[in-house]
Amino acid sequence: MEAIQHAEASEAAPPRQSRLDRAGLTAASVAALVMVLWTSISTWFIGGWALWAGSAENQLHLGINVACTVAAALYAARVHGTLEYKLGQAIMATAVLFGVYALAILGGRLFFSRFLLTSMVLQSVAVASLVVLLRHRLAANRVAVIAPLMGEGRLALPFGRVITDPKTDLRPFDVVLVSLTETVSAEWSKALSRAMLAGCRVRHVGEYIEELRGAVSLEHFEVEHLPPGGIASYRLVKRLLDIGLVVFILPVAVPVLLLSMLAVLVTSGRPIFFLQERVGLGGVPFRMWKLRTMRPERPGEALKAAIVGDNRVTPVGRVLRRFRIDELPQLWNVLKGDMSLIGPRPEAVPLHTDYLSKLPNYAYRYLVRPGITGWAQVSAAPSASAEEARVKLTYDLFYVKKLSLLLDLQIVLRTFWTITSGGGAR
Repeated sequence: MEAIQHAEASEAAPPRQSRLDRAGLTAASVAALVMVLWTSISTWFIGGWALWAGSAENQLHLGINVACTVAAALYAARVHGTLEYKLGQAIMATAVLFGVYALAILGGRLFFSRFLLTSMVLQSVAVASLVVLLRHRLAANRVAVIAPLMGEGRLALPFGRVITDPKTDLRPFDVVLVSLTETVSAEWSKALSRAMLAGCRVRHVGEYIEELRGAVSLEHFEVEHLPPGGIASYRLVKRLLDIGLVVFILPVAVPVLLLSMLAVLVTSGRPIFFLQERVGLGGVPFRMWKLRTMRPERPGEALKAAIVGDNRVTPVGRVLRRFRIDELPQLWNVLKGDMSLIGPRPEAVPLHTDYLSKLPNYAYRYLVRPGITGWAQVSAAPSASAEEARVKLTYDLFYVKKLSLLLDLQIVLRTFWTITSGGGAR
């Protein structure tokens, strides 16, 4: 086997980072500031500061809540692995700590404030997640690449420290990369076990690279890679969340939609809406609603995707597209069950037929409901050709493969940034 090539390959493990390194100090400082502000504002709104300082039981209740938040933040600072895994562990730590406290309250009939407890749970989630994000951003993962467990083929990685000696201490690393198809000797089993007991995650190199890129490799993608049963179970959760969120945002969305409809009517006339047959869950077509942002199609004009600087887009349409206001009518599609708030973007039937003939894995994106926004929409430019559709498919299949609430939350945050910055509109 040819050794893995890396400019800084070395047998020595990286030095253990000090607990007071730059990333740790920054995360601790920001977390402490957020905790002080959040706790101060919460206690001021819920009874006033004098109330929580006026009795021993109030002080005890407040102190335990703060202690739970600190414990969750400390745990979050020590978790190893990918960003999604660390965020999940941070949220889990909050659930466990406050769950134990809730049991103590019920069993010991302790004094508590529901409002303060709720506020402190939210604070713990926010602070622990903030610690994870800051450390992840400021301190890159320490990756070990186990050369003897990488298979027979060549593999050049632009990251990680190559390890060939099983006696090397792997505990300081965050992630250890191996090929799970290789036979693991007793010596390497001991080394990997010690690393896992120390909190280090042992990952398949292909999956780790996919997560770094946020996209799958179409050449190596197989239907067996999809989570068995996971799609169907999460689809039900997504459906309930979709309905609840749409009902929640309607009071804001409806006035914006009415004003936008009036702008389209005054500047472009009828029709106000653009209805088009798109392909949805299971490959079943449905009629998708949008505000009309383009001039009507001329007789004999072929259907084509929008491109940058498309002269078919009206002046008002450009504004609506920039801030995604033209997508608001699709909330009706979400309520009907044709779409989800988050998922692969539905394609028009002619484009779907064209892409499906050129991209054999294209049909797998229909295992979930199409969405108003999605992983591909916030990760790649809109597709206007088969090649661009191929790139977006790598992101769509990554979403289908990694379907989870945490991934959906990332998409929501990135969508908000895209909307406020106006990026990606055509």
